[in-house]
Amino acid sequence: MNHRKLDQLFHAVRNEPPASPTEGFDRLMLQAIRREERSASPTTSSLFDQLNVLFPRLAWAAVAVIALSLVADYGLTASGTPGLNDGVAQISTHWLFLSANGF
Repeated sequence: MNHRKLDQLFHAVRNEPPASPTEGFDRLMLQAIRREERSASPTTSSLFDQLNVLFPRLAWAAVAVIALSLVADYGLTASGTPGLNDGVAQISTHWLFLSANGF
């Protein structure tokens, strides 16, 4: 198709009256919207649904606890207190001596 024919076609379409909706179209659309709203919000939710909603908050809380633990460990090690490895070694040696004496 060349430009002249396209222009004639578009001009003819512009002069046509717009199509009117069928009878009861607005009622059908409102019913469809209401039906969508009911199906989108279930009345019962399982434990997994609730955990799915809470997971981002739980994940950030877990990251915060891990970060605070690491900062506390590095801070206490820098201040001269025994680190995690040294503390476990001390506990294991005390446990070994306590078990040899029979409590």
